[in-house]
Amino acid sequence: MKRTVFLLGAGAAIDWSGPSTLYLTDFLRDKGPKNRSGNYITNVLLDKFNERLPAKEKLNFEGLIDIVEQCFQYWSNSSKGSATISKLLIDRNHSFWSEVTNLDYINTLSETRSVSSIKKAKITDEAKFFAILLVKIYAGINEQISNYGRCNAKSNKIGIEENDIINQLALDYFSSLSGDSYLRIYSLNYDRVIQFLFQRLDLRAFQGFYPDKLIPEAYNDKYRVDTKRILTSFNEHCIYHLHGNYAWGVEGKNRNQLDGYSVYNGYYGNINTNSAFAVIESEKNKPLFLSNIVTGYSKTQRTNLSPFKQMASAFDMDCHQADEIIIVGYSFGDLHINDTIRQAKKANKDCKITIVTYAKDTQEEQKFRSMVAKSLLSDLAKYNQFIFDNGNKSSFAEQFNLTIIFKPFKEYLANCIDC
Repeated sequence: MKRTVFLLGAGAAIDWSGPSTLYLTDFLRDKGPKNRSGNYITNVLLDKFNERLPAKEKLNFEGLIDIVEQCFQYWSNSSKGSATISKLLIDRNHSFWSEVTNLDYINTLSETRSVSSIKKAKITDEAKFFAILLVKIYAGINEQISNYGRCNAKSNKIGIEENDIINQLALDYFSSLSGDSYLRIYSLNYDRVIQFLFQRLDLRAFQGFYPDKLIPEAYNDKYRVDTKRILTSFNEHCIYHLHGNYAWGVEGKNRNQLDGYSVYNGYYGNINTNSAFAVIESEKNKPLFLSNIVTGYSKTQRTNLSPFKQMASAFDMDCHQADEIIIVGYSFGDLHINDTIRQAKKANKDCKITIVTYAKDTQEEQKFRSMVAKSLLSDLAKYNQFIFDNGNKSSFAEQFNLTIIFKPFKEYLANCIDC
């Protein structure tokens, strides 16, 4: 059996109406609490930090999460002299804080389990406020993912009539590949699209949790992580979400009610993303607010936690052994992901790489080719030796056995010769 590794980015979900980065950023601008001036704090934060940045470097929703998380870290730190987020934040009396906090908001919230846990935490009121703001932001992202990518026994947003064409194309595609290849699917998206497709095909696939079912069957189901199987079982189909999933949940206590986080695969997941205000340090003085999805600019810290760490290790090993790596809708924005593929290609030179991405014109195609060369191929040859043969909406580099197809995923599937 061959080994075909997939890496699915945000562009792979667009044909199922997955939200774009721009949409999520605009959506989160007007969510959560307002400050004393009546302005949404998320909007104030983005504008505050974007005002000095050129257009191409403007912060998106991941930048927003990073700012809020660093504010939480700043106020959670017992050392008053240890500012971590910006030269703007000189001390705790800086006018910045009056613009981006509303401590009265804490008392207006209903007593959900997550909010109650935050209120009881032995941290400053400011840290509590930013923890609650993080809850609101993550809940907003979960809501948007659930709107298109939810799939369980009672609600299926993927198998709707509007998706009939893309679903059938994807079903035919994965069915044709599964006959002679282990499909090792690694998604950076938070939906259940691939689970839905595999369930329709009656294909078994391990997701990193036990029991070994694609989708939990009952409302109270909590499937637990099987780290050993993630790290040792490679001759089977898998669906791993390197950055989490909307239907996962986080618990902050172990069975003895002591501090000890765990992630589970659930029926709906936990809309507040953190049922017991789980916080852990993977680096000293940088407490992480745990959530069911990994986003923001602290991904490297978060992916050091289970099950993200084990899934990242499996991705590393799979890329080193792959016959082909198929990358769909990925913009090469995650440096740790790029490095994994780059190092694997150095060691596994015969591995075929196929990249599927949309480009609106030849200028975008050229820009993308340059980015691929720098992100994946720069260790293999000098830039002046790179040769791309350009066809109609495609580029091929024979010396690297790498093909870039400049089409949306749906169009690629419709024209795929293997289907």
